[in-house]
Amino acid sequence: MARTPIAPGRWGRISRKELGPNVWRAQVLYRDFAGNLHKLEARGRSGATAQHALEDKLHQLSSDDPFGGLTAIEPGTRMSDVFDQWSREKRAEGQVLSQSMNTYLGTLDRVLRPALGGLRVREVTPVAVNRVLMALVALGKYDTARQARNVLTQVMTMCVRYGAAPFNPVRDAVTVRKPKRPEVRTLELRDIATLRKAVRAWEDRPAKTRGRRNITLLPQIVDTMLGTGLRIGECLALRQDDLRLDAEVPTLTVTGTVVRVEETTAHGTVQGRLVRQSKPKSDASRRTITLPEFVVTALRQAIDLGLDGGPDKLVFPSTKGTPRSPARVREQLQEAREGTGVKVTPHDFRRTVATRVANETTIGNASALLGHADEGTTVRHYVRRTHVAPDMREVIDQLVQQADEREGPETKTE
Repeated sequence: MARTPIAPGRWGRISRKELGPNVWRAQVLYRDFAGNLHKLEARGRSGATAQHALEDKLHQLSSDDPFGGLTAIEPGTRMSDVFDQWSREKRAEGQVLSQSMNTYLGTLDRVLRPALGGLRVREVTPVAVNRVLMALVALGKYDTARQARNVLTQVMTMCVRYGAAPFNPVRDAVTVRKPKRPEVRTLELRDIATLRKAVRAWEDRPAKTRGRRNITLLPQIVDTMLGTGLRIGECLALRQDDLRLDAEVPTLTVTGTVVRVEETTAHGTVQGRLVRQSKPKSDASRRTITLPEFVVTALRQAIDLGLDGGPDKLVFPSTKGTPRSPARVREQLQEAREGTGVKVTPHDFRRTVATRVANETTIGNASALLGHADEGTTVRHYVRRTHVAPDMREVIDQLVQQADEREGPETKTE
């Protein structure tokens, strides 16, 4: 029977030999990722010591190969190692934004590692995948389940590519469907007026007895989002160089967004830091928007305050000249609206703008304004349905009139 060849990145049986007093040698054949065989050896004071030294060398070779840290993935490889390899490949591709990468890694660490990390690749079956997804659905975590399914699909596709799995088991697992979406929430005209007044009153509130009240720029931020439909991260990432306020048609261009990146300190702890990402959420999100007069006024007010915008010359910086925190803006907006009876989040401004533009013009215009690549996204998540059919009386009248005209007098019966 023919001997099974050594898989790339793996090795054969280790042999040990005593060469002399307290001198042992361990040898093995190792096949690299290019398919070439190498005879490797290590020495030690005992056979076990020599073998351990050789095994350390082999594991180093299999994890630090010249092709970027690829490891051999086989049916018996633990999923925890597969998750690590997938993360390395994703980073190496350089096609995933840091914000999306953080979301992927969060899904791995919080959901997939605890649920599947101890399994072998061959043990990840549609039944195993269903168990994880249905447990999340039972808890009402539909978005988490959808994200877990997305990440696991990519991970198992990699396993198929390595030959460790005959097919992608996620393909035959349950499809996560959310319950019917609630009606898109937008702001009424009276709510807009009430909120803008409340935000300005909150910004102008007296400072506390001790210390100086920080300038939050909340009125200017609210007006900018309300007049453009920007995402909060896009709004806080605006630079003065992105604005053309003195042009005949004033505009701003979306060129980035604010994201949180995780960094490892010198002490080994992981902490998050807000940075301006030099590209927005997607390619479609990069766009130039014409500005209503009240937005131009708000942006001029923010710039005229002369705050330190840091190296990026941010329009809405923090007091330290760094990107302002979206979470903090949400908290301040909640404080400012207390007692008004108006329920609002920054994303409600985006939905309100989209609904008005879609109803007054077209869905296409609303989608372009919001930076969506697909008009379906705008329709499903951002435009509130009026449940009133458009006034098409003139069009339908023409239908009958044109039919009568085509009949002609010669075809009419006596």
